[in-house]
Amino acid sequence: MGYIKAELHCHNSFSNFHVGEDDAPFDCDITIPQQLERAHALGLDALFVTNHNTLDGYSQLLQYKNDHSKYKHIQIFQAEEITTNTGAHVIAYGIHKEIKAGLPLEEIVDQIRNQDGISCAPHPFSLLDALRNESAKCDMIEVFNSNNVDIISNARAAQFSLEHNKIGVAGSDSHVLSTLGRCVNVIESENTLDDALYSMRHNKIAIHQTDMQKSKRPLSTSSTRLTTPRIIWRNTSASTIQTRSG
Repeated sequence: MGYIKAELHCHNSFSNFHVGEDDAPFDCDITIPQQLERAHALGLDALFVTNHNTLDGYSQLLQYKNDHSKYKHIQIFQAEEITTNTGAHVIAYGIHKEIKAGLPLEEIVDQIRNQDGISCAPHPFSLLDALRNESAKCDMIEVFNSNNVDIISNARAAQFSLEHNKIGVAGSDSHVLSTLGRCVNVIESENTLDDALYSMRHNKIAIHQTDMQKSKRPLSTSSTRLTTPRIIWRNTSASTIQTRSG
């Protein structure tokens, strides 16, 4: 089994008009062709599309990918960044049915688990939209978010993840094209959704790259899959994620 290079937090234009009643309707200017072309140029293997409060953008991205053989190695996986009743955000990985915004965190996490998905607290200590200590109710913690404007937010998230024995991941939180692929995680997995989710649950995921600067360089000089990835954060003590039946 090899490794896949995955972007766990990115948006495209289908995120527009879904952010929330109290937020600006325009969220992202990245088109489907642009998103796939940049992912291809960077050597990414998988994208979890995390549009706000909608699964729109996943099927459109998948259709465009399937119509263009150039992108056949890139897998597109469903995800959603959901706004809770307090205005904080939580990411659902691997769900197949949209979860509506405005619910309490506990109810959202239950719905994610009922769909055999994985919950993650994005930017948990950012200035806005943060779960803060409630992040402990999620399966994973985003310990590095490239959009955080201060150093402290990411440092607090990393410390919180260690203190609560949570699996830590990194997210680009890409809303403009140049930021896609700033943060990359490597998953010890075949490049399918079921395998990726299994590995994420069982702590076979590590942070490969974090960046807060614009970068156009490929993630590797080879189109082949990683065999010995460079790791900058490994979840050495984090427990595995309980499944719905566990």
